Parts: sequence; C-alpha cells; structure tokens
Amino acid sequence: MRMHSGNGPHEEMDRRAIACFDQALEDVGLTTGEPLRQVLHDYFAWVTTTAMARYPESADDVPEGLSIPLWSWDGLQR
Repeated sequence: MRMHSGNGPHEEMDRRAIACFDQALEDVGLTTGEPLRQVLHDYFAWVTTTAMARYPESADDVPEGLSIPLWSWDGLQR
C-alpha cells in the first residue's frame, strides 16, 4: 500500500490504468459479459480508485499492519 501512496490525487491516471487493464483482459480473450472478466474489472477498478488512492499525501499515512479487504465473486468482503 505504501508503494502506491504519497503520489497525490491521480484520477486521470486511474482511469487510464483501468482502461489498460480492461484491454489486457480483452487481449487474453475475456470478452465483455463474461463473469470472470467482470469480477476482475470490478476488483481492479475498486482497488485502483479506492484502496490504493486512500493515502494520496504521504506513504507515512498508511497505518502499520493495514491489509487490503478480500474480494470474491460477490465483490468486496468485509
């Protein structure tokens, strides 16, 4: 998490990263509408825009022992 923190807000980069990830899913043959593609897209979009964007000011803001919540076929697991 620290590796992705402290870089300031970067919404445009997030959108581009998600678009690249979606293209990679297509490149390996996962077409729109396939459940696996949707779950992978949803996870990547969530982790990019939420979990990894949570500490934009400084990597030092990331709490010790922080873990990323689990994701499943049903989405975010708390």
